[in-house]
Amino acid sequence: MISTLLLGFAVVVSTPRPLGPCDLLDRATVGSILGRPVTDVKSSAPARDEDIGGTLSFCTYRAGAAALIVSQITFANAAAAQKATTKELVEGQMDDEVTAFRDVSGVGDRAFWAATETGAEFVILKGAIVLGVSLGGSLPKPPASYEAALRAAASAAAAKL
Repeated sequence: MISTLLLGFAVVVSTPRPLGPCDLLDRATVGSILGRPVTDVKSSAPARDEDIGGTLSFCTYRAGAAALIVSQITFANAAAAQKATTKELVEGQMDDEVTAFRDVSGVGDRAFWAATETGAEFVILKGAIVLGVSLGGSLPKPPASYEAALRAAASAAAAKL
């Protein structure tokens, strides 16, 4: 009886949990992108977003007045994610008018780069997940100059999914 209980407990304990957005990038990587050490990390619990039809969760890294946000939208399947991953989805996540936007090839199933005067975002579609890595706030360089760094971070994060 006790061995059965212990075996059941071991199975429950060893079941891996799905990775969330705070599991995808480490503080050192984010600090390197933002140009200063990360001072705070906050995650949001997954929540259903009826407007986009997926479950959305965030991880916000703060470094002084700058921030990097990893967003993860999980859809029921890859077809639903593909249908939702549009220019309008990416632009809708940006606070200001998008000044630069383009499709990017060679990353995931589909990818986008977008920038505004105050922030930038790299978005990757991979299967049923749309992953975004965005930054904003008081940045040491213009937002558009972070394209390579955000692409590398988003690609590394997507590889963990």
